[in-house]
Amino acid sequence: MPRLIVLQKNGSARQVTITTTPFVIGRSDASDLVLDNQLVSRSHAVFEMVGAAMTIRDLHSHNGTYVNGERRQSVALNNGDEIKIGSYQIRFLGNSGPIGEAQALRLVTIPGRLDEIDLIKLGVKPES
Repeated sequence: MPRLIVLQKNGSARQVTITTTPFVIGRSDASDLVLDNQLVSRSHAVFEMVGAAMTIRDLHSHNGTYVNGERRQSVALNNGDEIKIGSYQIRFLGNSGPIGEAQALRLVTIPGRLDEIDLIKLGVKPES
């Protein structure tokens, strides 16, 4: 199942499994993933399956949703993509299993996409 690694305010990394879609991220307590920050809209973005691809779609938020540094309205995600919502950094991981807390923190704080070595460590076959 796809997972998110969320860099918390206290500097720790939290892993969240996307068990069902749509999966809403926002400041509202009704969200599937609550991000407590004034830069995050009540219903900020949603993860959805479109065909075989997991996508993220901005829900007309005021501050936008950024994927790999670019403001995006809707985009299909790749393993390792970096998502920025408000002041939160989030790393999207495809169908890999849980990883240790230290590895999760390292993955979410390194800018850019996961490189081939990171993919191998996660047990994901790199794309050719």
